[in-house]
Amino acid sequence: MAISSHEKYYKQLEGFKIKKFLGEDAEGFPEFILTKPRYEDVKISVSADPEGNYGGFLFIMDAKEIEGSK
Repeated sequence: MAISSHEKYYKQLEGFKIKKFLGEDAEGFPEFILTKPRYEDVKISVSADPEGNYGGFLFIMDAKEIEGSK
Protein backbone atom coordinates (compact mmCIF):
# COMPACT_ATOMS: atom_id res chain seq x y z
CA MET A 1 0.00 0.00 0.00
CA ALA A 2 1.37 3.39 -0.99
CA ILE A 3 1.88 6.08 1.65
CA SER A 4 -0.25 9.14 0.91
CA SER A 5 1.29 12.59 0.96
CA HIS A 6 -0.99 13.45 3.89
CA GLU A 7 0.28 10.48 5.90
CA LYS A 8 3.90 11.53 5.42
CA TYR A 9 2.98 15.13 6.27
CA TYR A 10 1.14 14.27 9.50
CA LYS A 11 3.76 11.74 10.65
CA GLN A 12 6.03 14.74 11.29
CA LEU A 13 3.89 15.42 14.38
CA GLU A 14 4.47 12.01 16.00
CA GLY A 15 5.92 12.41 19.48
CA PHE A 16 4.85 16.04 19.86
CA LYS A 17 2.57 17.07 22.70
CA ILE A 18 0.26 20.04 23.00
CA LYS A 19 2.02 22.64 25.08
CA LYS A 20 -0.53 25.43 24.76
CA PHE A 21 -3.85 26.28 23.11
CA LEU A 22 -3.51 29.77 21.63
CA GLY A 23 -7.18 30.29 20.84
CA GLU A 24 -8.52 31.07 17.40
CA ASP A 25 -6.84 33.41 14.94
CA ALA A 26 -8.69 36.20 13.09
CA GLU A 27 -10.08 33.72 10.52
CA GLY A 28 -11.33 31.26 13.17
CA PHE A 29 -8.51 28.72 12.93
CA PRO A 30 -7.82 27.01 16.29
CA GLU A 31 -4.08 27.25 16.99
CA PHE A 32 -1.79 25.19 19.22
CA ILE A 33 1.87 25.15 20.20
CA LEU A 34 3.34 21.62 20.17
CA THR A 35 6.51 20.55 21.93
CA LYS A 36 8.88 17.58 21.72
CA PRO A 37 12.21 17.06 23.50
CA ARG A 38 15.25 18.08 21.40
CA TYR A 39 13.04 19.73 18.75
CA GLU A 40 11.91 23.30 18.25
CA ASP A 41 8.30 23.98 19.23
CA VAL A 42 5.88 24.11 16.32
CA LYS A 43 2.61 25.93 15.86
CA ILE A 44 -0.31 24.20 14.16
CA SER A 45 -3.62 25.59 12.91
CA VAL A 46 -6.68 23.41 12.36
CA SER A 47 -8.34 23.93 8.98
CA ALA A 48 -11.32 22.32 7.31
CA ASP A 49 -9.21 21.48 4.24
CA PRO A 50 -5.63 21.71 2.92
CA GLU A 51 -6.42 24.95 1.10
CA GLY A 52 -7.21 26.73 4.37
CA ASN A 53 -10.65 27.87 3.26
CA TYR A 54 -11.93 28.22 6.84
CA GLY A 55 -11.25 27.07 10.36
CA GLY A 56 -11.95 23.48 11.20
CA PHE A 57 -12.90 21.36 14.14
CA LEU A 58 -10.60 18.93 15.92
CA PHE A 59 -12.33 15.77 17.09
CA ILE A 60 -10.97 14.57 20.44
CA MET A 61 -11.56 10.89 21.24
CA ASP A 62 -10.53 8.34 23.79
CA ALA A 63 -7.54 6.49 22.27
CA LYS A 64 -8.92 3.19 23.58
CA GLU A 65 -11.77 3.51 21.06
CA ILE A 66 -9.24 3.68 18.21
CA GLU A 67 -7.01 0.88 19.51
CA GLY A 68 -10.01 -1.44 19.93
CA SER A 69 -11.00 -1.10 16.29
CA LYS A 70 -7.66 -2.41 14.92
